[in-house]
Amino acid sequence: MNNVTINEIQRFSFDNSNVRGERVLLNDAYQEIIKRKEYPLSLEKLLGEFVAAIALLRDIVKIDGVLSIQAKGNGFLSTLMTECDEHQNLRGIAQWDESQEVPESISLKEVLEGGYLAITIQPRNGQRYQGIVEIIGDTLSECLEQYFSQSEQLPSRVWLAANGAQCGGLFLQRLPEEQAKEGDEDAWDRLTHLASTVKEEELLGLETSELLHRLYHEEEVRLYDIKAMQFGCSCSRQRTLEAVMSLGSAEIRELLIEQGSVKVDCQFCAEKYEFSENDLADFLGDQAKTH
Repeated sequence: MNNVTINEIQRFSFDNSNVRGERVLLNDAYQEIIKRKEYPLSLEKLLGEFVAAIALLRDIVKIDGVLSIQAKGNGFLSTLMTECDEHQNLRGIAQWDESQEVPESISLKEVLEGGYLAITIQPRNGQRYQGIVEIIGDTLSECLEQYFSQSEQLPSRVWLAANGAQCGGLFLQRLPEEQAKEGDEDAWDRLTHLASTVKEEELLGLETSELLHRLYHEEEVRLYDIKAMQFGCSCSRQRTLEAVMSLGSAEIRELLIEQGSVKVDCQFCAEKYEFSENDLADFLGDQAKTH
């Protein structure tokens, strides 16, 4: 399946239990993200795990707006961020000290020493919410499981993988007991144990129906509609102009004098924006003229 374009997420549940799940698999949407910058392979993989994670979270958090995961730390990797909006548009970026040699194998805790994970929910209309999780585990999966334990107080398990070509994830969550049907008290322990046998090549190489059959061929699994996902950046000329104006008139005038215009590159998609003195005249008013 590696040569097939697939960018999708699918929910599933187990009959007669209070366990639900999701599986995401992305290839060209993920490649569109990592090709915007020349990443070492180990960072491509870590960023891929974040891309798969935000896709999984976005299908759980039902909002008209943007959901993001951002990791910050004091190691050589300063920031890693992924976002997904209500239209299943994905974007992401990693920033690191490019003067340092990046190890071939890295752990989240290692590269974001003393850092934290911020999960932000930003509705189009409504109050912004942010949950903070200290990076204490070695993997993003462990951090996300900690987040769900703190925020939703529902037992959750996450498996993530990426290899520079595909990224994927598997998610299981136990719903409140009142949503369970009688007769399967051991479902959570059994289903998570079976999921823990998943191999990276299966998580990245099998379609969802095949993967679930491999893991749960003796279970009654109910699959729901597939949702397509894609790369998409939320930057625009107007939003970039607003960001430029936030610099203040004094700094903008200095840039116009030094460069003749104000140039901004989107870090997520590499789109280039340029604003002339005339573009900024209304904001600068009588002080617009720089020569």
